[in-house]
Amino acid sequence: MLADMVPDDDAVAIDFALGALDGPSLRAAELRLRRDPEFAADVARWQADLSPLIDAVAPVAPPPTIWASVERELFRGLVAAPASSAIARGVGAAVNLWRGLAFGASSVAAVAIALLVARPATPVAEAPPALLAASIASTDAAKAILITATYDPARGAVILTPSAKDASHGLTPELWVIVGKDKPLSLGVIDLHDPQAHRIPQALRSKLTGGATLAISLEPAGGSPTGQPTGPVVAAGTLTVI
Repeated sequence: MLADMVPDDDAVAIDFALGALDGPSLRAAELRLRRDPEFAADVARWQADLSPLIDAVAPVAPPPTIWASVERELFRGLVAAPASSAIARGVGAAVNLWRGLAFGASSVAAVAIALLVARPATPVAEAPPALLAASIASTDAAKAILITATYDPARGAVILTPSAKDASHGLTPELWVIVGKDKPLSLGVIDLHDPQAHRIPQALRSKLTGGATLAISLEPAGGSPTGQPTGPVVAAGTLTVI
């Protein structure tokens, strides 16, 4: 056997390509074909290399007695029983279908191998998006940092950590994002007392990028009634990638 002259892996691939495997060896090779892309590639390569040899062999039709024996085994009960011509035609159609399936099995196997070989490799997991941070400092001369903000794109939330005493004086702090010279966009009201994870609306997450500005204004209860800052902007800071 040709496979006896090559390394073990190639030997199995050659035997599979030639249809020389059976029983447990065939089942093991079929399992390996589905799980081992390198083995599948070897089988496909050997099939391509050996196909000219197969093409050079003139086809020989099996003797009618062979098909008759197969049909008797497969359709023993149907063929032996008396049947009308309609039933006989049905049996004949079943036999033709079986023959077609037998002929097509090798084509299906070849397509399966091609798909396995051509299937793209499992993509490497993408790195999580980078965090962004901003020191939101007061806008007065003291420039004291009021809040440290860290935006996590994977969670869609900004972690706000107050670092100074709350000076909202009973008003409602509201967080804004400003991109370039665009109008401020509200990210919602926040709390200046305790650390918090503030969820960013889905539609606005793309605005939180490096270079964007986070700002805090003091608004009436419930936040700005106009969609723009109406009270004093008491702090601002620029988001940078960390």
